Amino acid sequence: MGRFSLDTNTDNPFPTVDALLAENRRAWCSLICIAEATSEKLAMGWFLDGRVSAVWGTHTHVQTSDARVLPRGTGYISDLGMTGPSESVLGIAPEQSIRKFLGDPPRRYEQAKGPGKLEGAVFTVDTETGACTAVEAIRITP
Repeated sequence: MGRFSLDTNTDNPFPTVDALLAENRRAWCSLICIAEATSEKLAMGWFLDGRVSAVWGTHTHVQTSDARVLPRGTGYISDLGMTGPSESVLGIAPEQSIRKFLGDPPRRYEQAKGPGKLEGAVFTVDTETGACTAVEAIRITP
């Protein structure tokens, strides 16, 4: 759990991941997933470059176009995107989201109807070294 713009009482993820990697005596860790601000995710990617196979983020539900392999072999994408209704506001019925922004009182979210989409990324990892050799963002829409 990131620390940027959240009022939470969580441990700082940077020293926490350092401690976890120190406990894991292998040269590379398989995958690390973090969430919050793009700047925090990208900083974590650079912080872990060469120490983990991949760093990816989520949270905004909007796929970013920054999938790449960092210089020391860590695959990276700021946000995988969303799997859910394609004609929606982050999976929510658009009418409900609009009403909320116009001042409707809070209520349980209604999932949007209609065809779905699938977004994510494929990380190709060298099984000998643990280094990521390629990252491909995936987007399947109707």
